[in-house]
Amino acid sequence: MFFALSVASAYILTNIDGLFAFLALASTGRRFAAVAGFLLAQVVVIGGAIVVGGGAAILAPADLGLLGIVPVALGFREVLRNRRRTEQAVEKSLPTGSVIGAVALFLALSTDTFVLMAAFFADTRPELDRFVLSGALMAVAVLLGLGIGLNRLLKPSAKTEKFFERLAPLVMIAAGLYILMDTQTDGF
Repeated sequence: MFFALSVASAYILTNIDGLFAFLALASTGRRFAAVAGFLLAQVVVIGGAIVVGGGAAILAPADLGLLGIVPVALGFREVLRNRRRTEQAVEKSLPTGSVIGAVALFLALSTDTFVLMAAFFADTRPELDRFVLSGALMAVAVLLGLGIGLNRLLKPSAKTEKFFERLAPLVMIAAGLYILMDTQTDGF
């Protein structure tokens, strides 16, 4: 169960940008598009991660731990990108109110989550994949609940967004290092 909670935590923290996008969409009156788009995108991310993770386990079982390099590299890239950004506020353009536009937005923001989850599915013993899946499903439920609840309570601020933009890459690096380590959950 602790493993599922750690997967859920990593999933949530790599999806903070998606939470802010959810809040932005929902606060403009596009709540249905935000909810439907978020859920559909998460189905694609989790389903794709299961397929890619399973395929990776079949193709190169001896080198699965090396998949941790991908989230570590993505994390370092985001740290460098955050350091290079100017203090000017960057306007994020949101697609129209369609569900397809919302799905596209959430999928674009979920590449790090996809890579992370695919690595978890590939690197975890098959009998423990249910904990990875349950952690991902818990994370989706928590993110959706947070999005709906926060939409009612507050509007996202630049300060909060900046904090989570800086935290998410560190989570990617930590998760990648976990995958690189030889742990009890490894497949081989």
